[in-house]
Amino acid sequence: MEADVDAVEFGAVRRLVERLTATPYGADAAHALAPAPDRDTALQMQRAVTAARMAIEHGTSGLGRVADVRAALRQASQTGSALAGTALCNIAQFLRFGWEIEALVTRYKDLYPGPLSDLTPSASLLTSIDGIVLSTGRIRDTASPKLAAMALQGKEQQQAVQAVLKKRLLELGIKEPHTESIVTNGARLILSVSPEHAAKVKGVRRGPAANGRLQLVEPLEAVALNNRLEASAGERDAEELVVRRALTTEVRAAAASLETLVGALAWIDLAFAGGHLSVHMNASPPRLEATPILSLAGAYHPAMLLAFADKRGPQPVPLSIALDASCPMLLITGPNTGGKTVVLKTVGLLVTMAYCGLHVPTEGEAVIGNFTRLIVDIGDRQSLLHQISTFAGHVEVLKRLLSEADGDTLVLMDELGTGTDPEEGAALAMAVLDELAGRQVRGIITTHLSPLKAYAADHAHLTNATMRFDTERLVPTYELEIGKSGSSHGLTIAERRGLPPTLLDAARSHLARIASGPMASPKGGRGGES
Repeated sequence: MEADVDAVEFGAVRRLVERLTATPYGADAAHALAPAPDRDTALQMQRAVTAARMAIEHGTSGLGRVADVRAALRQASQTGSALAGTALCNIAQFLRFGWEIEALVTRYKDLYPGPLSDLTPSASLLTSIDGIVLSTGRIRDTASPKLAAMALQGKEQQQAVQAVLKKRLLELGIKEPHTESIVTNGARLILSVSPEHAAKVKGVRRGPAANGRLQLVEPLEAVALNNRLEASAGERDAEELVVRRALTTEVRAAAASLETLVGALAWIDLAFAGGHLSVHMNASPPRLEATPILSLAGAYHPAMLLAFADKRGPQPVPLSIALDASCPMLLITGPNTGGKTVVLKTVGLLVTMAYCGLHVPTEGEAVIGNFTRLIVDIGDRQSLLHQISTFAGHVEVLKRLLSEADGDTLVLMDELGTGTDPEEGAALAMAVLDELAGRQVRGIITTHLSPLKAYAADHAHLTNATMRFDTERLVPTYELEIGKSGSSHGLTIAERRGLPPTLLDAARSHLARIASGPMASPKGGRGGES
């Protein structure tokens, strides 16, 4: 489904899901989360989220932490490259992680729609890495016959240098263990002694240690031995490079299956994040139908629901709404701050979430049809930079709407026909609604234009609805009432907000004259356009 996700503030849901992921793969998938291209794909993820929630409720928190191997895989794709030991260790951990997840998917089969073999791509590669690389990332001495011989030779050379250095420590009157001792300096073994003792040693000064309290010194009798030890270390590095390059070739050969595992872990991690979000919102999977219908029973806006749960906002009012062949388009009227735009955003957000495979927060059943496109026009599209007025911005959306909308489209439009002369705006809105009805588009439209209320009452493809207003307390209730048109209550709200009573009395007088017919000009003539 193609959707105007920004207009319904889907980014906030993306961020929630991203925070609930456990792996870098899932986090990136959540960051790029978008509605599935078709209903079948959305159903696959929905089943995965449902399975993940079941696993969570049975005590499985989700995936554990795993290293990000994608940079290593990109490096390994270059012929002749040699991955570092730590990168190879990360790949081994990544492979073991896949084997562990296989057991979870075996238990909760809907977690992943692909074959289980996607999670266990290369047992031979794992065996190779484990046989060559230690958990620290160091190459094993037994990784090749040359390395084994070099390790033996290096050990003998180290023992020879240590014997010389221990003898010199004894000559200085130092017995190990002591703060003055033998230390490594690169591949070389040298002494770390006090400045007084360093002055008694003929050799090469290697600098201070322990914040200047000690001096590093290499006795002359150890220099030649250390030279041989350093040369052997260089030879070992060269041989380790050969081993790592050969092992990287194995990684490169398994690249396709490793990338498949990356995708599988991203899918499963995303499903668990969706499962956790479902638990937080006490949500449930919507029923995705093959026809373009919509039915939400007691639905909540996710952000408002979570804010209430965290004691950061008031208790939201549930929304019940339905669109089908008998009620294809709903025209909502009512006061400003009464919740009309919240209705649009709630519907748009829940439809978007449903096509991402996520559960939606409703008290009753949620049924969402097979919409291929969600077109949303909410907010002021004025742009000073591009010299676009509010009305011109809405016209641009209408052009796109008329170009793309069909019987599988859901349209959500806020304040249709505003931004210009009210009569012209109402006429344009009527023409647009007629066109959408001819195309069998499903939609929810809000307006303050009075002519549209009567128009909706006289046309079968439109149903009036209003946001209720408590006239006794002078506050909106945020409840949607279908089958009835409402008032904007502009003067009532203005009074509640503190405008002077004399000003409001004058406004009511003007309103009465407007309602009775064309207004007379101050000179007694008829008002007209200037």
